Amino acid sequence: MSLTIKQQNQALLFSGKLDRDTLMVYSPFTLLNTLSGKVIFDFSALTNVDSAGLAWLIQQLARARTMNLQIEIKNVPAQLLSLAKVSAVTTILPIID
Repeated sequence: MSLTIKQQNQALLFSGKLDRDTLMVYSPFTLLNTLSGKVIFDFSALTNVDSAGLAWLIQQLARARTMNLQIEIKNVPAQLLSLAKVSAVTTILPIID
């Protein structure tokens, strides 16, 4: 399974696997270039996330900040939350319910 990221207004819908095998398609991640203001990362259709996926996500959050974008992450899979806790980065993830 691959990774698909679709833009729907100010939301990016992630589906599939966010891992080291699928991320190269979105490096560099150009979808942020077309957005402004508040952007929702919707992870409801993610099936797998690994540490490379978490690192990529943190990199995109930092990049968004330099572009004055406000990212909100919703529908975070338990696997991503576990990785964030183990990596001690939960506090930097802008997760909303």
